[in-house]
Amino acid sequence: MVTRLEPGDPDRIGRYRLLGQLGSGGMGRVLLGVGPDGRLVAIKQVHQHLVTESDFLPRFRREVQTSAQVSGAFTAAVIDFDVDSETPWLASVFVPGVPLDKAVKDFGPLTADEVHKLAVGLAAALVAIHGAGLIHRDLKPANVILAEDGPRVIDFGIARAVEGRSELTHTGSIIGSPAFMSPEQAQSLPLTSASDVFSLGAVLAMAAGGTSPFAGSSLPHTLYNIVHTEPGLSGLPSEVRELVLPCLSKDPRDRPTPAQLLDFLGPLPPQHRPWSAEVHQAINEQAAEMSALLADPEATQLVGAEPSPIAASHSVDFEQQLQALVEIQRASALRRRRKRVLIAAAAVVLVVGGILAGPTVFGGGDDRPAAETVNPLASLNLTKLRSVDLCAAVAEPLVASLGDWTKKPSSTRWGTCAAEAGGYQFDFDIKRVEAYRDNGRRAEGVPVLEDVTSGTDSCGRALFPANMDPQFGIAVRVKGAQSDTLCTTADDAAAQLAHRLAEQLPQLPNIRNSLARHDPCALVDSSVVKLNIGEKVRGAADSLHTCTWISTGTVTVSFERTKIPVPTEKPIPFDLGGGNIVFLDEAELGSPTCVRRSQYRRIDNSDAEVVTVQVDNPTMSEHPEFRCLTAQLVLQNILENLPQVS
Repeated sequence: MVTRLEPGDPDRIGRYRLLGQLGSGGMGRVLLGVGPDGRLVAIKQVHQHLVTESDFLPRFRREVQTSAQVSGAFTAAVIDFDVDSETPWLASVFVPGVPLDKAVKDFGPLTADEVHKLAVGLAAALVAIHGAGLIHRDLKPANVILAEDGPRVIDFGIARAVEGRSELTHTGSIIGSPAFMSPEQAQSLPLTSASDVFSLGAVLAMAAGGTSPFAGSSLPHTLYNIVHTEPGLSGLPSEVRELVLPCLSKDPRDRPTPAQLLDFLGPLPPQHRPWSAEVHQAINEQAAEMSALLADPEATQLVGAEPSPIAASHSVDFEQQLQALVEIQRASALRRRRKRVLIAAAAVVLVVGGILAGPTVFGGGDDRPAAETVNPLASLNLTKLRSVDLCAAVAEPLVASLGDWTKKPSSTRWGTCAAEAGGYQFDFDIKRVEAYRDNGRRAEGVPVLEDVTSGTDSCGRALFPANMDPQFGIAVRVKGAQSDTLCTTADDAAAQLAHRLAEQLPQLPNIRNSLARHDPCALVDSSVVKLNIGEKVRGAADSLHTCTWISTGTVTVSFERTKIPVPTEKPIPFDLGGGNIVFLDEAELGSPTCVRRSQYRRIDNSDAEVVTVQVDNPTMSEHPEFRCLTAQLVLQNILENLPQVS
C-alpha cells in the first residue's frame, strides 16, 4: 500500500518523480517513484544518522555498486543510485506483488507445489547474488515478493553496508530477522554463502508451515534454538521436509549449494499462475493501485492535499498558514492534467495575494498588520530545540528592573536553565506544553502561552515556536518574591527571551558531535522494538532527550550529560544462548527494574555524555535476566546507530 508523502518531502529524487511512500525500516524509508521511461522503481533513502557515520558511506558505495551487478529473473535489480547526495539513495525495479510473510499471514501456508516453485526461484536468485560476490545476509519472508510470474528476492547486499562492524554484535544487535538467520550468524562467526542457504531452508519451512522452525517464546529462546536444537518440521509435507532438512544443517559445510538445490528441484513446468487465487487477487489489486497512480502523469501524493485552507487553526501563525496553503494548492495542481496547470497556478497566486492583502482570512477580526503576526521561531523543530543552549540565551538579565542576576544561570541537564534575580527564581525549560493555553498574547510575533495549572506560588509562560508532534515549547516559570507580581515578571521575561531567540538561537557547545542533538526515539530500530519491547509499540518523547515505550513493561531511553559512569561488578552470569550472556548483581535479582548505561562521549575528566536504558517489568520477576537482556540489546542498538566520535 502506498501512503502519502509529507509536506516538505521532495517530489523528485534523481530523475525519478515520487508517487508516495512504501514503507520504512532500520536502514531508511522506501519510496515509490516513476522514471522518465514510465518504469516504477522502489527508492530506498538512507537514514541521516547512518550518513553521519564516518565509515558508512564507503561501505554503502561498495555494496550498492556490487548489487547493481546482480541480474536474474528472480531478483529486483538495482538500476540507479547516488551515494554522494545529501540523503544517499538507491533505486531498484519495483516488483508488484505480496511479501511472503503477508501472504502466509493473510491467506495461510503455501501448498507443497507452491513451495517447490518458491524454492526454485529463491535458489536461482541466490545463484545470481552469490555470483556477484555478495551474501544476502537478510533472506527472510519480508524480503521475498510473490509476483505474478514467480518470486523475487529484494534487498540483497544492503545488510552488509548497515551492519559494518560485525555479523551480529556480541550483545545481540541483529541485522536481519533472528528466526531466519543461520547459526554462524547468531554466534557472530564469519559468514559464507552457506548462511543464505540456511535462511532459504527456514523461509521455505515457514512458507509451508506458517512459522519459522526455530521460533521461540523470546529472542534469546529463538537464538538458542537456531544454534542448539533441531528444526521443528513435523507438520510439513514429506517432500518439503526432504528439501529443507539439508539446508538447515548446523555445519555450513553440510548444506547444499544453490546450484545443487536447482539440480535437485529440476526444471519447472510451464505455468500461468504460480500462487493461490487469493494471492493473485491481492497482486491484481496492487496493480490497480499502481495504475491509478500512473493514470495522471503529474500525480504526486502529499499529506494534507484535500483540507480547506480556511480550516487552519487560529493558533497557527501566519507564515505557517501561508506555507500550508501553498502546499495544498501545489498538491491539487499536481493532480490535474497538464492543460489545467496554468489555471491552477493562477488560482494559487490569486488566493495567496488575497491573504497578503487581507490577513483576516485566517485571523478573524484581528486588525494587526500581517508583519506582526509572523512568528520568527516558526522554523524551529525538535531537532533544533534539542540543540538550544538556554543558559547562553539568558546569560544577560531578562528583566531590567530586577538588576543583574544574583545567581548566575546554570544547568543540570540539556534544555534547562535556572537563575535568580531580585528575589525571584527563574526556571527555563524546553518541555511539552500541551496543557498551556493560548490567550492571544504575542511577543515579537511569538505566541506566549499561559500555564493554567500554576498555583499562587509560581507563574508559568511558554513561547510557542511552531506546530509539532508532540508539542514542545520554551517555558519560563517564576517563583518567590510577591505573588501579585509573579505573572508580570514572567511576561516580561518571556517577552525578552522571545526577542533574543528571534535574533539569535545559541547552540550547545560542540553540538555537531554531541549526543544532545539526537532523537532517542529514532535511534532504536523498529525490528529491535518489535523483538524486545513489543509489536506495534511506538516510542513517545517525554522530554527532548527521553523516549518511552510502553508495552507489558516500560522501556525508557535517556540521553544526558552527567558524571562518567563507574563500572560495577555484576558477578552473576546468565548464558541465554546465541552468544548472549547477561551479568546481574544481587540488587537486580530482586528488583522489577534493570538499568544499563554506556558512555557515548567524554567531555572532560569528570563528565561525559551518557546513554541510559531502563526497563521496568514486574511480570518478569522470576526471570530478571530477560529484563536486563532487553536493556542490553536496546542500548547496543542505540550505540551502533549513533555516529562514531572521538
